Amino acid sequence: MTFSPDLRDRFRGALLGLAVGEALGAPAEFLSAAQVVERYGFIAEMIGGGIHDVAPGQTTDATDMALCLAESLAERGDHDPEDVMHRYRAWFESRPCDVSLTVRTAMLSYAAGTPWDLASRRAYEILGHPVAGNGSLMRCAPLALRFHEDGSRRRVAMEDESTLTHFDRLAGWACVAYGDLLAAALHGRLAEALPSIADGLDDEDRRVGAALREAVEAEPAEVRNSAFVVDSLRTALWAVLRSETFEEAVCLVVNLGDDADTVGAITGALAGAAHGEAGIPARWLAPLELRERLRAVADRLADLAGA
Repeated sequence: MTFSPDLRDRFRGALLGLAVGEALGAPAEFLSAAQVVERYGFIAEMIGGGIHDVAPGQTTDATDMALCLAESLAERGDHDPEDVMHRYRAWFESRPCDVSLTVRTAMLSYAAGTPWDLASRRAYEILGHPVAGNGSLMRCAPLALRFHEDGSRRRVAMEDESTLTHFDRLAGWACVAYGDLLAAALHGRLAEALPSIADGLDDEDRRVGAALREAVEAEPAEVRNSAFVVDSLRTALWAVLRSETFEEAVCLVVNLGDDADTVGAITGALAGAAHGEAGIPARWLAPLELRERLRAVADRLADLAGA
């Protein structure tokens, strides 16, 4: 296969974009769109603040977990779920400022002695219901980079990664769809590949395929930044498809408020894969606290993937 000369730049763009989207969205987390306007006007700069009082360019759980996954992939060469869970536990025990309820419950279960491959089931039992949140979707982009050429391996890895914390299979199928979207974006084929990606999910969970189709025609009033994984996937794809630039896509999402940091991260990775690092505004990259670590692991994954 002949690759675009900017493929390595797109690898960097995906991971840096994830972090940029999260950092931009953090001040708007848990606010309504109207409250975002009232408090900030229109977020288009790294302003910091919000419920976690982040510094400008500071990231939270999505970037932290994505880095755990990416660095495991870079060191192991393949998806090693047990190694990934060890890294997530070390991160969790560092007392991060932002951890979702589902991830927290799974990690507490694992830390208490539940085997790594049963932690999400135990979390489901504790919480009492399936939880198809976006906490696995926000972190799984590195798998799409590592396996950008191997659709079968990528889809299995996406499912396996999601089930480390999210027992609900809907979260896993959303990750599968997202991995296919990211791989297509890396090769400049996002819009072209979208119909076949959506069709391919219909036999697994029609809600995911429907969300991808709805994103093409959705109006702004029809998208939501909720933590429900299908909403997050739809909103991210909607923003990237209707935008000409990385900046436009991410600003559309973070100014919606609600789960703005997480959906900002999901959007940022997809937009970064489409536009590359070169498409991310330099003023956003400059204060990004994990910038060099993200670049380094993106390059390691590019080497492994033959990019």
